[in-house]
Amino acid sequence: MNQWQQLSERFSQLQPREKGLIAAAVLFLTLWLALNYLLEPSWQATKKQQLQQRQLQQQLADVQQQTVQFKAQLGVDQDAGYRQQIADLQQQQQQLNAQIRQSASHFIGAEQMLSLLQNMLASSEGVQIKRLASAPAEPVKLEGQTAEDAALLYQHKLTLVMTGNYARLYQVLTRMEQLPWLINWAGLQYQVEQYPEGELSLELITVSEHEDIIRL
Repeated sequence: MNQWQQLSERFSQLQPREKGLIAAAVLFLTLWLALNYLLEPSWQATKKQQLQQRQLQQQLADVQQQTVQFKAQLGVDQDAGYRQQIADLQQQQQQLNAQIRQSASHFIGAEQMLSLLQNMLASSEGVQIKRLASAPAEPVKLEGQTAEDAALLYQHKLTLVMTGNYARLYQVLTRMEQLPWLINWAGLQYQVEQYPEGELSLELITVSEHEDIIRL
């Protein structure tokens, strides 16, 4: 008798509750591995896009500061060179603003994200929303910014708890992964409540230029 047959016989002799616990553990491990494989590219893409957004915003802040300094100097010394430098800096501002808008288009707005999730889950058979909570927007501090400086970016966080079987929950995550926007998955937990039903908790984060309050 090979090892696989021995394990099969041992499993068949277990009590139903013990079988359920083992099956739940196997499902949890399978989901954990699948989610890591599914979400890793999204995490990396989001981090890259957020870094680019912060760099662009920092460049814009630097250019704006230089513009203010040159304008102040121009008020003292009416030099044509300062006028040209100011014109060049203003052109840089326009270019950076265009790049920032392009970068921001990859992220979904706070209110849009809430509406999108609600519509998606409403059409997901066998999946129920157990809890949906939002946190106040947090300003993203950029390098060189002081506490007095106005925030250029805001981070929005949603906590979503869903219940359903493994296949249904995985299907929802797959649909989220296929969205045309970048959503950062800051936290993910899965536990089996009563086999085969499980509970999936997600902490979703997006970034925008607006301090919108997510109204549930």
